[in-house]
Amino acid sequence: MSQNNAENGGVFINGKNQVIELLQKMDASDKAKLLKNLRLRNPTLAKELTESCLSFESIWDLDDECLKTVVSQVKPAILGLALSLVHVKNQRRALSLISRDMALKAFEILQKDLTGNRTECFRAQLKILELAKSLHRNRTIQFY
Repeated sequence: MSQNNAENGGVFINGKNQVIELLQKMDASDKAKLLKNLRLRNPTLAKELTESCLSFESIWDLDDECLKTVVSQVKPAILGLALSLVHVKNQRRALSLISRDMALKAFEILQKDLTGNRTECFRAQLKILELAKSLHRNRTIQFY
């Protein structure tokens, strides 16, 4: 029926992918509310959707304790590269949650001209995102 519907100018629905796309566009509070309600009815689907819609920007929605858990496990050089592409407010927040020594090392990297190293900066962000996803899978941190 949906195939016939699509041929007649209707919309073919691919549920999960459309929900993931919708979640990626929602603000954090609405996303949290939706995933919390879904978690009560279908925890497996909620976990899968949460992980699928995560991006590096999602890290800033974590509370300070969870964010500290993530950034304290990242090498200062990688953290500095990743933070070079984010807003100063988030840079300060992340650096304030780790030890002074680590923060100073990451800040040294931040002070360098990294315009030619954007690829490495994005790779550093992906590395941090993968760490956050792993911590989420292990239930060490909680998104939304």
